[in-house]
Amino acid sequence: MKEKNISPIHSLMLFPGVGFILLFIGSSIFLTLVQSFGIFSITGKSEFTLENWKAVLYARESIDSLFFSLKMGLLSSISTVVVAFPIALFFRKGGTGKGILGSIIKVPLFIPALVAAFLILNLISYHGMVNTALMRLNLIDEPLRMLNDKFGWGVVFIQIWKNLPFVLLIVMASLASIRDDTIDAAKNLGAGYWSILFRMYIPLAMPGILVSMILMFIRAFGDFPIVSVAGPIYPSSMAGRMHIMATIYQEWDQAAVIGVIIIVTTFIVIWAYSRLAEFIKGEV
Repeated sequence: MKEKNISPIHSLMLFPGVGFILLFIGSSIFLTLVQSFGIFSITGKSEFTLENWKAVLYARESIDSLFFSLKMGLLSSISTVVVAFPIALFFRKGGTGKGILGSIIKVPLFIPALVAAFLILNLISYHGMVNTALMRLNLIDEPLRMLNDKFGWGVVFIQIWKNLPFVLLIVMASLASIRDDTIDAAKNLGAGYWSILFRMYIPLAMPGILVSMILMFIRAFGDFPIVSVAGPIYPSSMAGRMHIMATIYQEWDQAAVIGVIIIVTTFIVIWAYSRLAEFIKGEV
């Protein structure tokens, strides 16, 4: 078969989408990068300098914020997929209550992140519904601190609840691509439930799982509203640190440095996920 050449008209049809990415997103990234080095500075003299990078990288608060955001991003992405996968299997096979459960899970899609954080806040606060129920059942003697805890479990819990529908759609699509006759053949050859789960369902759905983890990491790593409401007092997230440097200290060039760190870190994690996907694909 001869390969069809893309006509100029078809190339122009790509311009609204590709042009928007190249012009607006590309220019924003470029300006953030050069402003981190003092060029096109908003508040100071426009000249090349490394002082902004030194001020951010030598600050203990920036390093703590980076590790905290990485922890929240990785934990949220992995935990959300772990919760979404069995639900996706349930939807694939079908069962009683499938429609009701699907409607309940889709609710977070229509709720903004900040509103979702305040909703969950009422559940996991010191005198919230969860602690009240646990004390009524005599499972705990005093309320547990689940909100603004040092580790950030409250943030992870809210991230799972808020992003579960988004991840679930991707995982369900990956599971739907697995043919039923392949599963039936494995059963006829004597494969048990756990063998089918770990040797067929998970490996065959792994591309979709890794894509959902990457997208989930990007959302959780750069999150601002959820961490600002339910996160620990210290450290703040990278997005929160960037907001503080820009609005409170008026150090816009240092905020640009933090923005560059967020972008570079995201690309590194995406690259690591991609290498992991290639490794798993080679093993399978």
